[in-house]
Amino acid sequence: MTHSIHPLHDSTAFTELFEIHHLAVFRYTNALLGGSLHEAEDLTAETFLRAWKSRHRFEGDQNSALSWLLTIARHLVIDAARRKKVRQVDTSIADIDDWQPLHSQGHTPSAEHQAIHREQVALLFGILSTLPADRRELLVLRYILGWQVKQIASHLGMVENTASVYIHRAIEQIRRDWPSEDL
Repeated sequence: MTHSIHPLHDSTAFTELFEIHHLAVFRYTNALLGGSLHEAEDLTAETFLRAWKSRHRFEGDQNSALSWLLTIARHLVIDAARRKKVRQVDTSIADIDDWQPLHSQGHTPSAEHQAIHREQVALLFGILSTLPADRRELLVLRYILGWQVKQIASHLGMVENTASVYIHRAIEQIRRDWPSEDL
């Protein structure tokens, strides 16, 4: 007989979940919102608050917990977009460290590299904001969170090949919209 797994029922396990996944949830909401740092921080906090309140209904392991958190975050982003009919992209990315890889190699880039990176991130957010929300989410999951296409398809309830095609088309759109001169 198989028993349901409830890894989040106590505060220690939930704290561990937060420590492991808060940056990924923040990056996910921030990228879907178009770089609005304050709103992303608020929605990330709200995601974990809602997860805490409904933790007793969660059944799964630590691997499925991130997918559960991102589902909560997605619904919050959709609700925020509905409330905010006209969205402007915040291209003033406040802290360059927020957009370093999740698994950094431990070296500090030069000031010139940081400035170029900041400009490219702002440009990318501008282009991402022109994509439909579902395509933007695919790219966020694939390239900001580093998920495999199979994992994305499973999370979004779509066929793997469809997810792959949509990701490819979204990348092509970004390539078309990216300025011809490299920053």
